[in-house]
Amino acid sequence: MMYDLIIIGDDLAAHVSAACAGQNGLHTLLIAESGLGGLQLIDDFIFNIDATPLSGLGPDQPGLSILTELGILPPENHAASINPAYQIILPDHRIDFFNDADLLKAELAREFPELEQDISAYYDMAMDASSVFRDWIAAHPQIQPRNLKEYFEYLKIYPDVFKYKYGVIKFDKILSQDASLEKVWEAQQALLSFNIDDLFSFASAFQYCAPLRGVSCFPSGKQFLFNALIEKLESNKGLYLNNCQVTSITGNKIIELEMKTSDGAISKASGRNLIVSTKSDKLSMIQGRHKYLNFSDWIRPAKVAYYPFTIFLGIPAKCLPEQLARHVAVVTDVTKDLYDDNLIILETSLPEEDQRLSSAMTSFSATVYLPESKENWTPDALHREAESMLERLEVFLPFLKDNIALNNVDKSIDISLNYRGVLNPKHKVRNAFFTSFAAKSNKTRFHNIFLTGASLLTDAGFDAEIISGRNAALQVIKKGK
Repeated sequence: MMYDLIIIGDDLAAHVSAACAGQNGLHTLLIAESGLGGLQLIDDFIFNIDATPLSGLGPDQPGLSILTELGILPPENHAASINPAYQIILPDHRIDFFNDADLLKAELAREFPELEQDISAYYDMAMDASSVFRDWIAAHPQIQPRNLKEYFEYLKIYPDVFKYKYGVIKFDKILSQDASLEKVWEAQQALLSFNIDDLFSFASAFQYCAPLRGVSCFPSGKQFLFNALIEKLESNKGLYLNNCQVTSITGNKIIELEMKTSDGAISKASGRNLIVSTKSDKLSMIQGRHKYLNFSDWIRPAKVAYYPFTIFLGIPAKCLPEQLARHVAVVTDVTKDLYDDNLIILETSLPEEDQRLSSAMTSFSATVYLPESKENWTPDALHREAESMLERLEVFLPFLKDNIALNNVDKSIDISLNYRGVLNPKHKVRNAFFTSFAAKSNKTRFHNIFLTGASLLTDAGFDAEIISGRNAALQVIKKGK
């Protein structure tokens, strides 16, 4: 069968591309090879498999705007309801990041009273910069200017860029004099950003203001978005395929795909255009002899620095502190590098409303980021890492280890190794010289093949999943006009 567009990807960005294309009249096929989506069921416990907090779905935010265009409305009272949005826990500090600016600044002032004025000044500056960047994304969803007109438009916001960067230089000096506060900012970047290279780019204001923009929580976790996007695709006569493997990609004007299902059956599909997620290993099938698919990746490649490794636990809710947030970044030593076995990101589910706390069980995931080198990803190394994570968590959750009801490390290893097409790694992406944006093009050297994925727009954090998905679909939609 001939499709206007074929999309290959398990991640949220690929699903957004498919829904947008179908909404705009393109006959679309989405191939999500694993079909995993956003949730994983282990025994009687349900887990989000991606630790990244859901941002961008609050009022006037880019993610919600795109979903609204698609007719996808988050459940009432869930779009931006988490308060605190997340916590940062250090050996001697615990900071709640509230979604009210005054409360957030007061919380940080309580923990770092001698730096109250500096912290308040930073957030006043960051909120202004975040609003400017949000408006820029709304008008320029590719983020990086693409032509002379857009570069002139960038010059209009350059005074705001300069003002923020100048202010950040002063704030960075303050952070360098207080190891604990510095780790608070580094931990936020690890929690919110996919780029480890630039702690204080102009776009960092957008991410550091995530609590104030809204961090969302849905009853079915991120699976709500996957389900809604698939339903939107199918309602527009698109096709969703999962649990199959793309075995070949050929063609020029027409893209030819061959697929193999789990039972060994072979099928074929043809399309006039192709979108591939940057997380998909199928990129190698279209690269051929060329290492890079586009110019921007040649001059500023996005390199994976760390992959997430998550252990999924089922525990009694009574083992957790009463005021523990849904998302937590734990730093165990303020003097060590964050990615040197020094950061654990936690995500908890909420106990059922009709269960008493004394008997309620909760899903509890703990994530670390490990270098991509193979020696870190052997089964033995990952078993040792899992044990180390539990030992480190004992410091502030002393009743955890002895009360675990579910700890299937082999299953955790399987998910972390085999579902990288959904999970978000940490990248090293150099900023553009002129604009200092880390954004990359979704075009390739092929006229009918495009890219999508969060690594293209690391400046936007989680919002990048939704924005980059729409961007790729628009490239194909515009071709048909």
